[in-house]
Amino acid sequence: MIQKFPITDLRNAEHYQFISSACDIFAKFNVDKENLGGLYDELNRLLKAAEAALALEKKNQKIGEKNDADRYRDRLHSKLFNYLKSILYDEKDSRFNDAQAVMRVVKEAGNPTKLAENAESAMLIALGNKLAPYKEQMEGCGCESILDDLLTANQKFIALETEVREMLAEQKLNESAMSMTAVRKQIDPVYRTIINAINGYCGIPSKKEEYKELVVEMNVLVARYDALLMGRKKS
Repeated sequence: MIQKFPITDLRNAEHYQFISSACDIFAKFNVDKENLGGLYDELNRLLKAAEAALALEKKNQKIGEKNDADRYRDRLHSKLFNYLKSILYDEKDSRFNDAQAVMRVVKEAGNPTKLAENAESAMLIALGNKLAPYKEQMEGCGCESILDDLLTANQKFIALETEVREMLAEQKLNESAMSMTAVRKQIDPVYRTIINAINGYCGIPSKKEEYKELVVEMNVLVARYDALLMGRKKS
């Protein structure tokens, strides 16, 4: 008989991969199509819904990463501005003249937080270019590492923004797609019904040989994912 394991403990991507592999095995042997064919079809339909849900989940996760990157570059710009400002409070600070020269460029560039995302990206690139001739002054007031971090954060944001845009263009995601949680609540009962039916047939001597290879392949698949869960639990 096909062994059972805590399928609900699988992560969303793992759950999708497991059900996808199970569907491949069911299609390969296609046992008792007359009675189970409708369940096979339903599982495949739900698998497509799970694929759409995962794509939507991935897009939302990537948008979250992009928004975090946007906030982080804003904080780094504030860090640069406030660092220079703290030096300029003291005219006798040995770094005063260098900080003043750098601050002049920073102020001329403007406040990036008031700009749209793409405009802010361009503005920060321009700021980096404008400050390039002031390398000596930045080293003199100790702000070069802050600027480097800011420009790196800006490039990370640009890469994430591009990835999100391409993802939307290529996948044309359906915003009305069900969540993966909702899809799983429908998939699991269908999968269990199929497994229970197959295990019931296995108890019939005349059917045992017909289902033998299917059971073997399913148990190999189940063992693989059960071991994955056990390894995660131990770690």
